[in-house]
Amino acid sequence: MTSDKQLESLRKTLRKKLLDASADVSIAAADLRTVLDELGRLQQSNDRLRRQNRRVRLRLQRAGIDEAEIADGDSEDGTTGSDAGKE
Repeated sequence: MTSDKQLESLRKTLRKKLLDASADVSIAAADLRTVLDELGRLQQSNDRLRRQNRRVRLRLQRAGIDEAEIADGDSEDGTTGSDAGKE
C-alpha cells in the first residue's frame, strides 16, 4: 500500500509534468498503476459512504425526522444545537 506522503509526492510530480506539457504526457507504468489503485479505493469509499448516507436518510424518514432539522441543528423544542442541554 502506498503512504499518504508517497501519494502526495506523486500527485505533485504529475501536476508539474502536466503544467509543463503542451501535448501528450508520459508517466511510468508503476506510477499509473498507483494512481489507478488509489482511484479505485476512493471510488469504493465513495460508494460505501453513499450507501451509509442512504440508510441514515431512510432511518430518519421512518422515524419522522426531517433532514433539514438535523442540518440546521434545530430540535423539536425550539433549541438549536448550541442551546441544547443548557438550562
